[in-house]
Order: sequence, then C-alpha cells, then structure tokens
Amino acid sequence: MDNIDGQQTEKIDGIDFVRHLITECRYDDAFELLGRMEEEDPDNYEINYELARLQFEMGDYYSAIANYEVVLESHQSPVIFYNLGCAYEANNEPDKAISAHLKAVTLNEKFPYSYKKLGLLFLSRGDKDSAREYFEDYIKLDIAQDEKNSVKDILDRI
Repeated sequence: MDNIDGQQTEKIDGIDFVRHLITECRYDDAFELLGRMEEEDPDNYEINYELARLQFEMGDYYSAIANYEVVLESHQSPVIFYNLGCAYEANNEPDKAISAHLKAVTLNEKFPYSYKKLGLLFLSRGDKDSAREYFEDYIKLDIAQDEKNSVKDILDRI
C-alpha cells in the first residue's frame, strides 16, 4: 500500500498508518487516506471509528456523532459510547451525552471515564444528587490517587 506521500507502507497496516498521521497532526493526510480506505471497504467499522475520532478532533462534532453511530451498529464497546458521549457533549446535547455514557457503564461497570463524565454532566444540569452518585462510584474504581483526591474535593463542594 502507498501512503499519502507515495511511499511504501508494507510494514504498517493502513489503520495504524492513519493513527500515526493523526499523532503527527497530519489531519488532511489522514482524512484523504481514510476516504480512500472507506471507498475500498465501506463496512469497516475501524475506518468509521478513526473518521469519527478525527472529525471530533477537528471540531466537526455532528459528523463525529454520525460516524460513531455507524460504528455502534456493528461494534459496541464502552470506549465508543464514551467517545459518542463526548461528541454529544461538545455538540451541546447533554441529554444524549448522558445516555451514551450510561450505555458505556452498562457495558462495563468498571469503566471509569464515563462515571466521571456523568458526574460532571449531572452537576452542570444542577442535579447534585445524581452527580454525587456517579462521582462516588468513580472514586471506588481503579483510578490514580490524585484523581480520587480531586474528585473528593468536588464532592466536598456539592
């Protein structure tokens, strides 16, 4: 396979190369390569996932949401629901963000990231009881001690 620069990338899988381009902030190149890959394999959920991540990074939350939803049609995981929730939040759709994060913790009760997001989302809505519940669940999980202390400070203030 040729990469964007026309160089051979036999040692790097296409998706891995896209991820490499993204880490180097070569977003246009990553978009171009993902577009070609999607034409060749439109049902590949990894391509849609990387498109969604890239669209989110570029601030195109509406398109990111659409691609995450396409991915979820064939592949459900807490990480994808978490990312979808973050995209909804960034797109100013807090109710849908909460729904996505709830699905993430339903799939994996020990997935810490969505617990914290749920606490923050409920807190921003003024629902202190629900925020407290999710923050308390969050600090019971396997997270760094400084993170626990930070969330305990939040709990002390609500």
